[in-house]
Amino acid sequence: MSSPRGCFKTGCFGCLGSLALLLLIVGVISILAWNDVKKSDLRDEQLAPLVADSSPLLEGQKGRVILDMAQAEFKIFPAEPGEGLRVDAVYDDALYDLQQQFSALPDSSWQFELSFKRTTTGMRAILQSVFAKGPSTKIHIYLPPDVPVELEAQVAQGGLECDFGGLWLTSADIRMKQGGGAIQFSEPTKEPMSGLRVRWAMGGGAIVGVGNASPAVLDVSSSMGGADVELSGPWARDCEVKLYSKMGGMTVRIPSSVKVKRGAKQTGLTTPSEDEVLDPTLYLRTEAQFGNVEVVH
Repeated sequence: MSSPRGCFKTGCFGCLGSLALLLLIVGVISILAWNDVKKSDLRDEQLAPLVADSSPLLEGQKGRVILDMAQAEFKIFPAEPGEGLRVDAVYDDALYDLQQQFSALPDSSWQFELSFKRTTTGMRAILQSVFAKGPSTKIHIYLPPDVPVELEAQVAQGGLECDFGGLWLTSADIRMKQGGGAIQFSEPTKEPMSGLRVRWAMGGGAIVGVGNASPAVLDVSSSMGGADVELSGPWARDCEVKLYSKMGGMTVRIPSSVKVKRGAKQTGLTTPSEDEVLDPTLYLRTEAQFGNVEVVH
């Protein structure tokens, strides 16, 4: 009968070899991440869309702002009157890439695009975050208050804080994934918005003072997280409110200054009564899957 073989002859050597290889890979990635941090150059600067033809913005023409941002702290605020559009950034240019483009369009409008992404992903990005020192990464965007602006913002794996009070926002479409956000209308917008759409996924947040924007359509959805929607403020017109929650909870707070009707707004040739003209109506539709939408008056 054959005698038992030693540990290294029964497969343990293969296990130890795999472990050694794994440690080697982690070590190499750690060295690369450390070298990235050593080569880093922290930038603290103001970025402005200085282009040859910025006349549409300077003359108050309507514009579109498109933001695609990830893995940082992002804030959007009104600029000072007459200041124009400005971006303040604090970031490490060895770890992040910031791109911006300002375009004057044929119809005399303008478009500003900003992209901010991490240059590495996975384990290397995690180790870079461990080794990195200094202030946190911040991107602050200031929108002109005296120019009509259409906003599209997408944020992934980061936080977003906005105060749109006093801005001339025609519409806003904001999407957040794996992060939270707070949107506030601290004072009325220049004109009522045509629409406000907010999407939260794998995160949550709050919207406050929506009545100050008086959007014709408010469309909010949240999945795998919680949301708080406060509709306070001096509503200037009716609004179709669409709320959707999946695998989480949503609370909508409705002020006493508006009327609420369940279901979609009916369009037709009927003339509204005097009371209907004076008292804005919110046409409320809610839907929930594996969660709930709570309406608080």
